[in-house]
Amino acid sequence: MPKSMTRIAYGIGTIALAALLVLPGCDTTTKPEAVEMDIYNEKVYANPFPSLEEEWEDYGNGDPYVLRYDGRYYLYVSTKDHRVGIKAWVSDDLVTWSYAGLVTEDPVSTGAYAPEVIYWNGWFYLYTSPAGKGHYVFRSESPTGPFERMSDNVGMSIDGSVFIDDDGSWLFTHAGTSGIVGVPMEGPAEFGVGQVIPGAYLGHWTEGSMIIRRNGNYYLTYTGNHVFSKGYRIHYAVSHDSPLGPYTAPVNNPLVISTQPDFYGLGHSSTVMGPDLDSYYLVYHNLTGRSQEGPPVRRMNIDRLVFNGDKMEVLGPTNYDQPVPNGPDFADRLDASTVDPAHWEAETSGVNGRIISKQSTAGFYTAEYNLTPLTARVEAIFAYADENHYAYVAIEPEHKRLSLNMMEDGNRRTLAEIELPDMDASRLHTIRVERGEERLRVYFDGLLKLNEAAAGFGPGRIGYWYENGEPKFSYTAFSNHASGTSDFDTAKPLPGSIEAVHYLSGQSRGYSVRNPSTSTEWRISDGIDIRRTEDGSYSAALKDRGDWLRYTVNVAESGTYGVDMTIRAGQQPSAIKLLVDDREAATFKTGDGDYEGDDPWVKVRLGSVQLEPGFHTIAVQLDGRSRLEWTTLDFERIEIQPFTAERLLEQAGSEDIHGAWSETADGYVGAANADTKMYGGSPLWSDYTVNTTVKLGEEPSGQAGVLFRVTNESDFPDQVHDALSGYFLAVSATKLELYRLNYDSELLHSVKVDLPRNETTAMRIEVVRGSIRIFVQDGEEAVLSYDDPRAFMQGRVGIRSVLAEQIELGDLTVESLATK
Repeated sequence: MPKSMTRIAYGIGTIALAALLVLPGCDTTTKPEAVEMDIYNEKVYANPFPSLEEEWEDYGNGDPYVLRYDGRYYLYVSTKDHRVGIKAWVSDDLVTWSYAGLVTEDPVSTGAYAPEVIYWNGWFYLYTSPAGKGHYVFRSESPTGPFERMSDNVGMSIDGSVFIDDDGSWLFTHAGTSGIVGVPMEGPAEFGVGQVIPGAYLGHWTEGSMIIRRNGNYYLTYTGNHVFSKGYRIHYAVSHDSPLGPYTAPVNNPLVISTQPDFYGLGHSSTVMGPDLDSYYLVYHNLTGRSQEGPPVRRMNIDRLVFNGDKMEVLGPTNYDQPVPNGPDFADRLDASTVDPAHWEAETSGVNGRIISKQSTAGFYTAEYNLTPLTARVEAIFAYADENHYAYVAIEPEHKRLSLNMMEDGNRRTLAEIELPDMDASRLHTIRVERGEERLRVYFDGLLKLNEAAAGFGPGRIGYWYENGEPKFSYTAFSNHASGTSDFDTAKPLPGSIEAVHYLSGQSRGYSVRNPSTSTEWRISDGIDIRRTEDGSYSAALKDRGDWLRYTVNVAESGTYGVDMTIRAGQQPSAIKLLVDDREAATFKTGDGDYEGDDPWVKVRLGSVQLEPGFHTIAVQLDGRSRLEWTTLDFERIEIQPFTAERLLEQAGSEDIHGAWSETADGYVGAANADTKMYGGSPLWSDYTVNTTVKLGEEPSGQAGVLFRVTNESDFPDQVHDALSGYFLAVSATKLELYRLNYDSELLHSVKVDLPRNETTAMRIEVVRGSIRIFVQDGEEAVLSYDDPRAFMQGRVGIRSVLAEQIELGDLTVESLATK
């Protein structure tokens, strides 16, 4: 049995938070319900995916793109250099893939880069840039081909991707030297004049773009750095106005990054809807080993995406067991010769007929209908109570019209309609009905066409009514999720981040509050105090002692985890209990009411907790009298044992030394014409002091100094200079400068200093939680102080020299700091 399909039993089963009823000082008045945990570990997969059947030998699955069509998934990947053709695979669940063959063998497809396929009005269009020498467009009537070339070389660099907006306008995006380029299109193979999209540039080569639209926002994903860099990474940006931007890159970037020896070089993604009709998944590749020609082999990965207002988050990246994506609550294919009576009630009368599911939806749901109308008028039915009470979306091929309607007491009423001038009724089309808490949305071929208030559209069965013809029906399904509600119940991987508003659904199952809020802005019926924040995401607040929110998590490995909470700055200190499964695991003070910066939110290290691998529930319960508003809860592995590491850089291995360093009697000097780095220590180190020395010559130039709390470090000849996450204390001829590095550089604070020439100066860095203090010589007062509201909380240490001359750095001594 392949690893990706292994069933793993953790022995958890059903877990109830009974301890919430008996903890000292607990005021909660509702009995928590059990959470069924077996659903998470019944079937799992793990990244990276094993080799696929018939994949390109000694090459792997680079630049994976997944198309969802008629309830199935089709995977296309880059072609090995000097090989002809483009390969495809098919899957029903995003995990188990079967080889579908070469979709084209056109000689021009030799070494085809990053093929992508879209479906539109009966045709599949494939875009690729063979060997990176410009794009070609192919066309087929099947997702598995054969695709025939319909254009000459249209140029435009590499990594072309097509986005079709709700108004039917087309946009082509591709890689550019100054960022992602957007090119308006007049049709599948008609390209206009391109322009750089504002806000989609990573300071270096930027590629692998894709746009989706979700809840009114445009989300653009893109990849930066060289494809063979360990720091190849995925970012995203958000636009409210247009797929051409301008875009804003949220602070939780990079979206995906890992430079670990067994999991690195993550990039070139595509985004696809999950089998449950509501979730989204990110598909990307990682690097491993070396091919016979030298470059690394690439493997495919998928991880869950979740959304919180404008914010998009990857639950990962993961390379340990995750639940296989959930399917819909009901699904069947109606393309057989007979209708399955176990699933449907069917009746026909000449060229008229009705097919109704025996299973009913819940209150919130998404229903999908795949059909070819031909000459018939077809109604896609939902909220069906009986033949006189239901709702439906009608397709009228004769008038090329789509309408939303109600049947009430046997009377039909049209609520909204729209023209479909380009619809080819002889081709398969998809209707999607999304009944959320506030809005009912109707999509046609993936485009939002009708958007009405949800009131009046209740639960019910789904199906079809048709008249004056014999249409063809195919994949038909519904899921009891809509507008992202599946994000709430998915297990959050740890290490990782939990959005406060992604608590489990259901009162007494996912939440309990003594006094429900009447002014909440999301998940309105729950009564949790939820508010839209300055960055367009949502926060949650607990107001009364004993109120709680509950989540499911998937812990990677046993260990001590630092617990960080991002809270509203300036609010009164409070306290929480953290419960893991049915036991109190820790009690934390939450406040940082003394934060004096300008940021409205501040990340605070609450403390630590011991976690064991597998699926668990975690509950946050208010244990103080003050209201607590927060956005995220983060868990990261940390080392809590006291330590002292002297002359740390003497132990640096070849993988820790980036660039040329010269060793002197008292320390190290970096190459004058380069940006050089050297690392030591553990990524699990959290609060510590770093002691070192610096010696300036008569005419020092450039910058050199200390790196601390470093993770995700990367070294490659062709990448951004600041290829790491962490802090850099830079010493120059006249200043100390503190930078925050996250594959870019942000100056946090600087002070003027007058360091002696040709003398060794002692320097000490103290970093505790989000507080950074810099001391020179034996001074008792810090010469530079900074409290970072978005602090990196743990990481390695090192030294860096940036085009520096006559700046010598001493070795490092690092000592842990005990914190209360």
